[in-house]
Amino acid sequence: MKTKLIYLVSFLVTLSLLLSACQPTPAPAPTTAEPQSPPAGEAPQPDSGPPRGGTIVLIIPEEPTVLNRYLSDAAINWQVGDATATTGLTVVDENGEFQPMLAQELPTIENGGLSEDHTTVTWKLKPGLKWSDGQPLTSDDIKFTWEAISHPESGALLVSGFTSIESIETPDELTAIVQYAAPNVAYLSQFTFGLLPRHATGTPETMTAWEWNRKPVGAGPFVVTEWIAGDSIVMERNPYFFDEGKPYLDKLVFKVIPEPAAQTAMMAQGDAHVHLWPSETTPDYLKIAGEKAVLDIVPGIWNLAIDFNLSKPGDNDPTAASPHPILGDIRVRQAISHAIDYQTMVTDVVKETTLSTNPFAYGWYECDIPRKYDFDPESAKKLLEEAGWVVGADGIRVAKGALHANDGTRLSLELMGYTNFAPLQRAEEFIVENLKAVGIEARIQNVDFSIIFGSFSDGAPSKVGDFDMTFYDRGIDIEPSDEVRDRYHSESIASADNPYGNNDKRWVNPEVDAFIDQAENTFDQEERRQAYCKIGEMMVEELPELYIFLFVDGYGFSKKLNGYTVSTWGSMTWDVQNWYMTP
Repeated sequence: MKTKLIYLVSFLVTLSLLLSACQPTPAPAPTTAEPQSPPAGEAPQPDSGPPRGGTIVLIIPEEPTVLNRYLSDAAINWQVGDATATTGLTVVDENGEFQPMLAQELPTIENGGLSEDHTTVTWKLKPGLKWSDGQPLTSDDIKFTWEAISHPESGALLVSGFTSIESIETPDELTAIVQYAAPNVAYLSQFTFGLLPRHATGTPETMTAWEWNRKPVGAGPFVVTEWIAGDSIVMERNPYFFDEGKPYLDKLVFKVIPEPAAQTAMMAQGDAHVHLWPSETTPDYLKIAGEKAVLDIVPGIWNLAIDFNLSKPGDNDPTAASPHPILGDIRVRQAISHAIDYQTMVTDVVKETTLSTNPFAYGWYECDIPRKYDFDPESAKKLLEEAGWVVGADGIRVAKGALHANDGTRLSLELMGYTNFAPLQRAEEFIVENLKAVGIEARIQNVDFSIIFGSFSDGAPSKVGDFDMTFYDRGIDIEPSDEVRDRYHSESIASADNPYGNNDKRWVNPEVDAFIDQAENTFDQEERRQAYCKIGEMMVEELPELYIFLFVDGYGFSKKLNGYTVSTWGSMTWDVQNWYMTP
């Protein structure tokens, strides 16, 4: 799979370069805004180096709900938030390696930052750090971030690493000594999502209501100065950014443009400079916008899958003790897997994707696991017959002796995805036709990001268990431990007592729980990979999720914009401090 992805990306990038070379060179034009004077008290910038100043427009398909990444794992939130709120102690670079950001160095045994028993981590901040309001950024902010995230009423996600911290000592303003109850293999990613300023937020139990969530005092290169709901988010240069002389740009304007054709038209006209997730394939995009823009593509982490609800919808039981009347029978899930023509989907329907079978499809933990229930419509029909689903008058099956459904129940399921993403819509429509061919009715119901990625307290269907199938792309970071536990451990099923779990499938498998524990309790990377692959194998067998394909990550960039690096592991703004405009 990895080889196929590399070949695909190489071909697409080569094609992009060739087509770009054939486009006429646009006439020089002035930058979109005059450079601003340095803020009061800031030293004048040197004349050498990249040009300073300018405003760029970044197209996003939907408005983020919050910029506090600890409150939401929706990708749109951190695509924007990385420019302002989520600068942390470390960052993952384009090579998939951790680098110090606010920290002076990565703690290791060799430099004394990591204890021999792996339970004590000492972080050293860079000297002179300030928040965007000019207040000092100190080790106490590291301590407060832990206190806030681990608070049981904070509403924070992915808290497992934080709750395993026993204490944080701050002997001076630059030093934070983190004591874990047990070795934490994910210690380098502990504070990657950013630090929270004690002086500018609020109490931990009120985190979901913080004004900071939408207008953060941050350590990133830019500061939110205006947010017009449904229209735009404006950010201006942070005068206290720690990397001297950066950012080069004056201002970022994130424009909410839901319609894919309108997005590409803006790039073609030169009215925007960065385009998140273009819907067109490379040749089509360059044909439309190639005079003004290029398309950069890298291997992505966005893995498209169907999540099956194993529990009866709407019964207020967070477990699968009462099975889903249709999907609670594994034979139906196997039949759905057999019904989908995966190869045609990636070749002719969605394109610029590669097949995947499990969540561990890239990175150091990649697992090459064959699909057990591959495209075979006749086997799908046979399984459905065996499961007590017979063909009805209109071709859609009905229950007759089914395991969990009353006789006469129609084999009809809702497929819920998110709006404003054409490739996902095409994939849904193709799956609907595939399922209809074997007698399964699937009804597409696409909703906003805020709903499909909503919380238990918001009543999001996936969290409260009131759904049949969800269909969206999800990714796992370079350090997967927290996300794997959060999505697949039986203790991570959301409920009134545990509102922040993300095991939406309601998958309960003691062996999976044991392999998750094993992967978290060793620093041997190969041993961890093998544990994850065991989970992947059980997933392919039991089908709580059905993985379809892996997207490549595409971004449109104006030919006037320079200095960016597209990364598999980063958002579109992960290195925005390095961007600059040229005529």
